[in-house]
Amino acid sequence: MLTPEDILEVMDKEAQKVCEKTYLQERPNATTTKLTQFIVVSLPYSPVNKTLGEDDDWWIDQTVVFEIYVADKKTAANPKEYDFKTMKTLRENLRARFPIMDGEGRFKITRPRTVIIGSSDGNGYHYSSVQAKMTTMV
Repeated sequence: MLTPEDILEVMDKEAQKVCEKTYLQERPNATTTKLTQFIVVSLPYSPVNKTLGEDDDWWIDQTVVFEIYVADKKTAANPKEYDFKTMKTLRENLRARFPIMDGEGRFKITRPRTVIIGSSDGNGYHYSSVQAKMTTMV
């Protein structure tokens, strides 16, 4: 049986190919070292559509989210400068990983779209949010 943890594990492995540090479901409040970039993978929504297949199997559509965080450039003139080059590179590298599938064909994540391009979180990072459609077969 496919569990949310199985999906998060595959999402995490793909995100680690783009960014060394990743987190599941939510970002930490603090870390022991200063991070310059990281990605949070999550399943924030409940299934939105159920479709009956040819063999009476069910396909469930769900939205998944990859949040990319990049540390602000700190200069005297602008202590919260957006590092758009790093953000763009990470976002493009992540989008290049799609479609994302598990090895057993239980789900497929497709159609990534950027819904937040670069917004400050107020804690020294700018973030970008990439949502994608995931279809699972149960």
